[in-house]
Formats: sequence, C-alpha cells, structure tokens
Amino acid sequence: MLVKIAWRNIWRNTTRSVVVIIAIALGLWAGVFASAFVQGMMRQKIETVIKAEMSDFQFHRPGFTDEYLAKLYMQNGEEIRSKVGTEESVIASSGRLISMGMVGSAKQNGAIKIVGIDPDDEAAVTGLNEQVLDGEYFEGVMRNPILISQATAEKFRVKLKSKLILTLQDVDGEIIAGAFRVVGIYKTENVMFDRMNVYVRQDDLRKLIKIETGLHEIAVSLNDHDLADPMATKYQVIHPDLSVQSWLDLATGMRMMVDMIDVYIYYIVGIILVALLFSILNTMLMAVLERVREIGMLMAVGMTKGKVFFMIMLETLILTMIGGPLGLLISWAFVTYYGVNGIDLGGAYDEVGFSSVIYPFLDGRSYLDVTFMVVIMAIVAAIYPAIKALNLNPVEAIRKI
Repeated sequence: MLVKIAWRNIWRNTTRSVVVIIAIALGLWAGVFASAFVQGMMRQKIETVIKAEMSDFQFHRPGFTDEYLAKLYMQNGEEIRSKVGTEESVIASSGRLISMGMVGSAKQNGAIKIVGIDPDDEAAVTGLNEQVLDGEYFEGVMRNPILISQATAEKFRVKLKSKLILTLQDVDGEIIAGAFRVVGIYKTENVMFDRMNVYVRQDDLRKLIKIETGLHEIAVSLNDHDLADPMATKYQVIHPDLSVQSWLDLATGMRMMVDMIDVYIYYIVGIILVALLFSILNTMLMAVLERVREIGMLMAVGMTKGKVFFMIMLETLILTMIGGPLGLLISWAFVTYYGVNGIDLGGAYDEVGFSSVIYPFLDGRSYLDVTFMVVIMAIVAAIYPAIKALNLNPVEAIRKI
C-alpha cells in the first residue's frame, strides 16, 4: 500500500518529477563519462609507457640512468637476460647499449639518446617495428643504419637515406664520432619520447664505445603488468649489486599517478552526487511542504510516523531508482561507443606524452561502486524531508490551507 501511495505522490507533479529524474540521469552520465575518460586516458598512458618506452621492468648498474655513462655496463648482462627468459611470465626481453650524445645533420645539431638494440629482440619487447611510418625497420642500409622519429626528422630537417653524425663518449671517456644513414622514421604516441631517442644496431654502437660484451640495460616484457613489481623485487634480491626497477618507478610520477587515479575518479563522481543530493533534497522538501494538510490527515486517521517516514523515503528512492539506471545506461552507451571509436583531441596531448585519441574505459566494478553511491545519496537526501514530515502536528497540519 505504501509503495502505491508513494508512486502516486510522485506523479502528482509530473513535470517536477521528470526534471528530477533527468537531472539525476544527466548528472550521473557526466560523472561516469568523465571518470571513464580519465581512466581511459591513464590506461592508454600506462600501455604506452610499458609497451613503447619502459617495458615491465629493467636492469641497470646503479647510477647509470643518472648520466648514462658508457663505463657503467653489466658485464654479465647476457647471462642475466638468459636466466630471466626462463620465467613463465616473461614474454620477451631486450638487451640494450645506451649513450647520451650529439646528433648532427647538415643543418642542425642537438642532444640525443642513442639506443643500441638487437632489432628482433626490441621488436618483441616494444613493437618498435610497428611504429615505422616511412622506410624500413633496419633493412635497406647495410652500414650503420639509424632509426629516427618523425619529430627528430622534422627538427633536423632530414629524410630517408640522409646522413647523421653521432658524437658520444666511449667507455674510456674519449670523444668519438660515427656516420649513420637514416633507414627508417618512426612515431609513437609520445612526442617527448620520440624527440629524445634514436635507435642503431647494437653491434654498431658496441664498436664505437668499445664494449665487447655486456649491456647497459635489460628490458623485460611480461604477460601481466601486475607482476612487474613482484618480479623487480625478486630480481633485486637475486642481484643486489644492480638496480632492478618496475615501470612504476622508471617512469617519473607514474606510481603516484596510478595510486591517485581511483581517488580522483571518486572525487569527480562524489562532487556531482553531492550537487544532485541537494537538488533532490530541495525537491522532496517542497513536495512535503505542499502536502502538509494531506500528511496531517493521514496521521490523524492512524498512519504511524514510521509509515510516513518510510513513504517519503520511498518517493525519493523511486525517483532515484528511475533516474540512476537511466543515467548509468546512457553512460554505458557513451563509454561503449567512444571506447571503440575514440575521442580525437586533435594532437593537443602528444606534446605532453598522452595520446591524442582517447578511448574511454570503465570496468564493471566502477559501475557497481557508482550505483552504491547513488543509493546512499538517495537515502541521505530523503532523511531531512522525511524528518520534517514527522515533526508535523496532525491537528495543526489539517488546519493549514
């Protein structure tokens, strides 16, 4: 009976009820879609950091990443890499030689990070071969090929087959130089990363910096990113003389960013729900004050205060349970559509390391969490109007016009 009364009370003022339902639906859509946008952006950033830049975890000599000194190399690097490759969770690994140096063309000079790789191993870890826009992936140039980014090609005004001079320090600290020819031009989703990295064959760089055996860096790719921290910790214990770090520690600020993203999402939804709470509270309070005489009559003929309280609560919950699912359904439709087609931001974020096309993403747990927050909001919003109704004196309420 109370449910039927509550339902009829809601539709006495159809316009007001519809406006409240639409407000709840649009508010939820805004909060959920904003959360999905941020989560999708961060998810893509993490994939880019792991796949194209850092891998899941890496080995170095302590202090190597501070200045990239050639002499700080791991003599037993290939042995370590071979043992890591026996782990079931390891997909692939890449051994690298790395040096900071200068790159010069006929028209421009500048600092660059030179990465010596085995092309096949690097392709398995980072998919670098799939990022090549023009030219070939270390094919077509027999002597000293170099793979540069599109950003580097534009900055130094070079193209395929152009000659570049790399100047760097060898293992003894002596300045040496080598001529390389552009074999391919690549592009990742991070322009900042592209501007700082060029790739050469490991054997070519090995001759220049005079390291016969050994590696500066071992990058390891896993089948589950969540295993990065445990694996890094495990191998740090096995090799206490080395620095073994997961992508969360290698990429500046990523650990803090990942820890904060869930909190940030709840703040977004929470702020919108608080705004909706006051909107619903105001609407229900108006509904109670408009029906003072009616509520007084119900109490006079025997309806208990508990039933009056429950009736007001039901009205609020019914409004919310109509608007809430509608908002979640709209949100799901938008997230699903743009999760496939993406939102093109027009290159605005490439410069700061984020993809220009964002694919919103929200997991099932987040939808459940939002649903729970909406129910709590509805209950809280209904309490004050319900208490206001309880405080009415039946005799005085009946006399009100």
